[in-house]
Amino acid sequence: MKKILINIGCVTALAIGMAGCKSQLDDYYVDPDKTTNPTIEKLFSSIEDNNRARPNYTEMRTIALPMLAAFCQTATIDNKEERYLQPAGPVQDLWNDYYTPSNQGTDLNYNTGNGVVAQYRTMQRLYSNLPLDERPNFQIFMMAGKALLLDQTAQMIDMFGDIPFTEAGSLDMSNTISNAKFQDQKALYDTVLIGLKDVADWFTGTTPNAIASASFTAQDYLMRGSIDKWRRYVNSIRLRYLMRISMVDEARARTEVQEILANPILYPLVDGDGVGDNYSPASTDILLYQLTNYSNTPMAAFTEIRGQIAPDYMLNTVMKPANDPRIPFMFDKNTSKEGKPNKEYVAMPNTAILQGDSISYFATYDSTTYLTNGKLPGIYISASEVNFLKAEAFERWGLTGGTAQQSYELGVRQAIAFMYFLYSQNPNNREGLTMPSSITISQFLTQPSIAYSGDSNAKLAKIWTQKWLHFNVLQARQAWAEWRRTGYPQVYTVPSGRAGYELPPTRFLYPASEVAYNSSYDDAMRAKDRRDAKIFWMKE
Repeated sequence: MKKILINIGCVTALAIGMAGCKSQLDDYYVDPDKTTNPTIEKLFSSIEDNNRARPNYTEMRTIALPMLAAFCQTATIDNKEERYLQPAGPVQDLWNDYYTPSNQGTDLNYNTGNGVVAQYRTMQRLYSNLPLDERPNFQIFMMAGKALLLDQTAQMIDMFGDIPFTEAGSLDMSNTISNAKFQDQKALYDTVLIGLKDVADWFTGTTPNAIASASFTAQDYLMRGSIDKWRRYVNSIRLRYLMRISMVDEARARTEVQEILANPILYPLVDGDGVGDNYSPASTDILLYQLTNYSNTPMAAFTEIRGQIAPDYMLNTVMKPANDPRIPFMFDKNTSKEGKPNKEYVAMPNTAILQGDSISYFATYDSTTYLTNGKLPGIYISASEVNFLKAEAFERWGLTGGTAQQSYELGVRQAIAFMYFLYSQNPNNREGLTMPSSITISQFLTQPSIAYSGDSNAKLAKIWTQKWLHFNVLQARQAWAEWRRTGYPQVYTVPSGRAGYELPPTRFLYPASEVAYNSSYDDAMRAKDRRDAKIFWMKE
């Protein structure tokens, strides 16, 4: 049955239309219906409802914590022999959730991906069938939906390399059943970047009519119809993916990044507008909040796989020596062997053989911010990430539009404010922690391992390490991608004794369904389908 999932994926999207907005999204619609006819605006809202973007159970328990975050050590990995193997089921589900929707059930814990490819293909078909005079009412949905599709597509390339894309969903578009061909990852990344530029220019140069504006505001529960936020989001993820390719296509990245950074009016960014530790993530960053009737917490996702253990390098090497003010928001001290509270924060060494009775003696990820926080949002992009991207660009290329030190220090300040924001989302806050003062943060910025000093390589290492820390487990996809791109931080990876699996992979292997049923998976693809093959943007 999986043989034709990619080809007929858009048929599945029709089920979304049949369910209208579905009950848990009713609050976000002016007139939620149960029509048997899918509509562009309903499909768009369903594309936004993506539990692969939120820190919900399936994504965290099966992909983010045991693989992505563990490979780059923003999460601790159990030192068992098979720790670097790729479990077949979770990766198959991840693949499926990009191509076909599975967010239609009533159990919010197991609704996962929104099948962005399938749903967007259906939107394209519906749009092409509209009379020409009605298309202006829906073009904004097509452009915003395209941005979300391209963002998710870049992330799939980051994890797998070559993937099917252009021909995926061909049945709904052309009534033709065919195996979707794998496309070259570098060429497809180029498609993503060109597409994002087109969307950015459209949002800059177009004012939607009254009908489109009203409808878009009603259906867009991600950004509430704000054209300004959509512009900032599209420009910011374009900046992210330009920097992603900058080690292998530096000339292009430099030119296009300079265009963005030198023209903030034309290309506004999610950068906090220069506000540091007093900025508001809720109003500035692009966040996908939990639905109002979501009542679960990430506790099981962490504890079922011992993912709550504080990462050794992050806490012991990066944060403690600098007296990082985020430590109390990110970690719990836990108890000593005698059952008494530990005097300080200490992470279990990553060389330890992890046993159940010893987990209790070392620091864990914080219960208020992470484990019991059912209000943790999904993070599309934050001001801190954008400023770290800007800092890297300024440091490497000396571009106009700002300075590396200014952007770096702004990114650090915002990262601290963002951590407090996540902590404060939990209504069951027991510790009563307050936001670190500006004086405390300024003192932190003078710590030798944090201060923007040293040669250019040392400065870049600080930028990349602070960005990795900011991503932690909640943006595990970005943490793993940036760690592979930059090589920072230079963590010690404990080799496994399993032959052929001594080190973490550099990419995911394709799921069994594609290997078995997609005739486009030929000898050439088989040669590329190795766990140690590099994504094209990785340095040699």
